[in-house]
Amino acid sequence: MQRAGSVLAAGWLAVPDAPGAPLPRMLALVIGPALLLAAVGLLLRRRARLRGEFAAPFALPRSVFDAAHGADEAGLRERAAEEVVRLGEESRTAGGEPAGVERALEACAAAGTVLDDARGVPDLAGVFALIAEGRAALSGTPVALPLCFFHPLHGPAARRIPWRAPGRHELQRVAACETCIRAIRTRRAPEVLVDRRDGRPVPYFEVPAEESLWAATGYGSLLGGDSLAARVQRGEFTRTLT
Repeated sequence: MQRAGSVLAAGWLAVPDAPGAPLPRMLALVIGPALLLAAVGLLLRRRARLRGEFAAPFALPRSVFDAAHGADEAGLRERAAEEVVRLGEESRTAGGEPAGVERALEACAAAGTVLDDARGVPDLAGVFALIAEGRAALSGTPVALPLCFFHPLHGPAARRIPWRAPGRHELQRVAACETCIRAIRTRRAPEVLVDRRDGRPVPYFEVPAEESLWAATGYGSLLGGDSLAARVQRGEFTRTLT
C-alpha cells in the first residue's frame, strides 16, 4: 500500500508515504491535480496564441487600411511603396506552394508597375488591391475575396452582395465590407472611391471600362477567372493612362 500511495497522477507528482505522517499524502492529493490543470491551461494558452499569430500570416493588417484610408495622396503613396517592398520580401522568403509564391511575385511586380505610374488615389488603391491579391496567393486561400468594391481602402470584403449601379438594369454581385453592406441594407449610399472624368468627380465605377482598369475590374470584384496582376501584365493599366 505504501508503494501504491507513493506515485500520484501517473507520474505527475511522487510523494513517499511515511507512517504516522498523513500530511505528504494530503499535499499530493491537492498539488497533483493543480499541477495537471496548470499544465493543461498553459498548453491551451500557447495553442491559442499560436493560432492568433499564424492563422493568416500574410494578411494585410486592419491598421494598414485604417492608416491608408486617412492618408493624403503623398502619405498613401508612401504606404503603398512600403507594402510593395514588404510583399516582395515575404514572397522571396515564403515556404509555401511554388505556384502560390509565383503568383505573389507576379502581383508584387504588377503593384510596382502601377505604383510607378500612379496618377492619383484610384491608382494607389489599385496598388493595395494587387498587394492583397499577392498576399492571398501566399496564404494559400482557395477563394479569397478582394478588397471592398465600393472603396478598396476600406479593406478586405466580408462577402458578396447583389448590387445594381445607379441608372443601370443589370444586377452584379460585388464584394463589400461590412460597413458598406450595412449602408446598402439600410438604403443609404455607401462611401465610394471617387475618380475624375471630364474634370469632375465621379464614382470610380462610372468611368468607362476602356478608360480605367479599376472600373473594368471593380478592384477584383468583377474579375472572372482572371487576376489583376494578369491584367496589368497584359498592359491594360498602361493603356488606360494614354
